[in-house]
Amino acid sequence: MKLNIKEIVQSWAIKMHPTEKQKKMAEERYTICVTCPSNVKVFDKAWSEVCKECGCPLQAKIFSPSHDACPLNKWLEVEKDYFIFKTTKSII
Repeated sequence: MKLNIKEIVQSWAIKMHPTEKQKKMAEERYTICVTCPSNVKVFDKAWSEVCKECGCPLQAKIFSPSHDACPLNKWLEVEKDYFIFKTTKSII
């Protein structure tokens, strides 16, 4: 389990003052996390939910500015509506 401290700090900062788009994406990500077997409640309280795959607290993790921040790749379907992906074309 490797913690990305920079991503964690960014996630907490976004959580403090999210845009409406960031709130919506976080809600959609959390909906996925609720049913995930890797979601662990440390103290049987929502604020204590942790992803046992990466060790991150979910209340901040869902605000991650990174694409594909879920270690199990479960957020990809949700994220397609929130991230702009650049494609490269190659000339053959």
